[in-house]
Amino acid sequence: MARVKAHISRYSRLTNHAEPSDELYIDGIRIDKRSRRVFVHEREVIFTSKEFNLLYFLAVNPNQVFSKEDLFERIWGLDSMGDVGTVFVHIRKIREKIETDPSKPKFIETIWGAGYRFKA
Repeated sequence: MARVKAHISRYSRLTNHAEPSDELYIDGIRIDKRSRRVFVHEREVIFTSKEFNLLYFLAVNPNQVFSKEDLFERIWGLDSMGDVGTVFVHIRKIREKIETDPSKPKFIETIWGAGYRFKA
């Protein structure tokens, strides 16, 4: 019962935000929700479905820290089989696509011991 309540609480916390517009503009990055396209300095960059969902979710929730578990549940779903380590892999791939220097990320920050946040 406690586990179910925790899942419901997390879901409520993650979905409690205003509905964003269809396009986001963040310091040289344009994310178009409707067409599911991402442009970095006006150059289109191809994202997988999960990479796009993860980037979009973080971008519409700027400066909020989300644990790997929260992100896994939000993007892959509660019923998904897998490991939260896949979040790390997807974050790394996103950084390679949007960052000038992926080893010194400007957009997606790692908050050690807590998770990730999109810096806006």
